[in-house]
Amino acid sequence: MAVKVHSVLILSVVVVAALLFFNSKAAAARQLNGVEQIKDVKHNKEVQELGRFTLEEANKKVSESSEKMTFGEVVSSKRWPVTGGVRYFFAISSVKGGKTEGSFFGYLVVRNYSNERIPMSWVFQPTFP
Repeated sequence: MAVKVHSVLILSVVVVAALLFFNSKAAAARQLNGVEQIKDVKHNKEVQELGRFTLEEANKKVSESSEKMTFGEVVSSKRWPVTGGVRYFFAISSVKGGKTEGSFFGYLVVRNYSNERIPMSWVFQPTFP
């Protein structure tokens, strides 16, 4: 009887340890180096607004002869801490010049102390049929 209780106790400890181990591995994979995949971006008003701001700022920086991009919606986003703020990555469905559909990819830093928004870099990738 004592051997059965002892075996059940050891088995329980092993199962709990395994669950904790695999759960911590999954959590580490979700936030590798502090990078967080933002969930449900379609309904996240803050993410949509920050994505729109990033694309509009990119439009201000392109030359007058270049075609402007129009905002569709943020389709995916990630964020991670940086010194003094948070850096965002956006994938945005957009249209360039009213005719070329594609994706706009951009980075934005939001400063913690001033809420300043600083666009970092971006690229437009046309969708090919």
